[in-house]
Amino acid sequence: MIGELTNTQYKKIANGLVLIILLFYTLENSFVAKYIGGTLFVYGVKPLFYILIAMIMAWKVPKVRSCGKLLHQSTVYTWAFNCGVIYIVANILGGVIQGFGKSPYNLTPLGMITNIWTVGSVLIGREMIRAYVINSHKGLKSKVFFGVVVLIMTFTNIRLAEIKGLSDLETWTIFMAEKLIPELCHNLLATYLVMYAGPLASILYLGMIEAVMWLSPILPNINWLGKGVIGMLIPLLCLVYIHTQYLSLTKKIKMYKEKQEKLIEWVPFTLITISFIWFVAGVFPIYPSAIATGSMQPLIDPGDVILLEKIKDMEDVKRLKVGDVIQFKRGDILITHRIIEVVEEQNGFVFRTKGDNNSVEDRQVVVPENLKGILKGIVPKVGYLTILLKSQDLSSLEEVEF
Repeated sequence: MIGELTNTQYKKIANGLVLIILLFYTLENSFVAKYIGGTLFVYGVKPLFYILIAMIMAWKVPKVRSCGKLLHQSTVYTWAFNCGVIYIVANILGGVIQGFGKSPYNLTPLGMITNIWTVGSVLIGREMIRAYVINSHKGLKSKVFFGVVVLIMTFTNIRLAEIKGLSDLETWTIFMAEKLIPELCHNLLATYLVMYAGPLASILYLGMIEAVMWLSPILPNINWLGKGVIGMLIPLLCLVYIHTQYLSLTKKIKMYKEKQEKLIEWVPFTLITISFIWFVAGVFPIYPSAIATGSMQPLIDPGDVILLEKIKDMEDVKRLKVGDVIQFKRGDILITHRIIEVVEEQNGFVFRTKGDNNSVEDRQVVVPENLKGILKGIVPKVGYLTILLKSQDLSSLEEVEF
């Protein structure tokens, strides 16, 4: 028993809070929100609702202590802060690699106050509910309930319209990598934080991330794959670290140093693996591509992997010259041929190309929007596996081989 209520009574209050979140989410995605007006609902109704919930929980609802020890709360706060910093730094590093862009949000004084009100109110209310629900059910004692709470907090933070707009495998993949999986990982870490140290810990972690997103004048311009890797990797690594460290502090595990050493041993492997995935997926300025045909022999043989530097803008296009080997897209096919003529037209440049081993030049000129990269290096014979896996598509290359 905590205070004057029984555990069962606390659980009933917690279950009621879960129901309130679900009902409000239903309301938010129904005709009612449209009737009220999107702007009024987002900037008025929603933050008012959550701040009202937070006030009621702070002053009227019987308190529930976190499952963690009071002695270690300040340590958990420090970990939460550090995790927020690590996540922000990882995004900045992603921006260094892929570039930065101007924030799309209103950053006038009034706009910043509005952003703080809109995002901050919802964040505080949701995290107070999360903490109450998890700690009323004694944290990880019911792993199924713990998982259900993580899922509910994840999906109620994603607009239903985002899901309705998904039409094919590509859009689903991008949505899951860019939005769903990072959101799930953030919520998993936040749920552990409230279990160990109450709502302030998760507010600190999530609040730092939201503050940078909504208040910074420039933001990293990272593609969906980069966002997915950062959004999954950082929260999960932080979670493993915090969980292991906390068990060590509370003396609930033995041989902690050995376990920590084993965990640390995996860090370089994980970082190398992630970097390799980024490289193959084209996150970096230099990217690889396997060559399937002999149109560029003797320079490039079938099975070679070429390294190309991305052509990002018109300045890169203007630097191209006769003799450069470029990769360009024609339909669904990537072709790597040499420039034999740069033609200046009224609307800009186009390029005539030819494979070194082909008897005639390519029938179609290459326009700037179809350019992908310029050859920077060749790695012999390491692309055979990729060619084998894609062998069913090679027949489509016949139309560009002469």
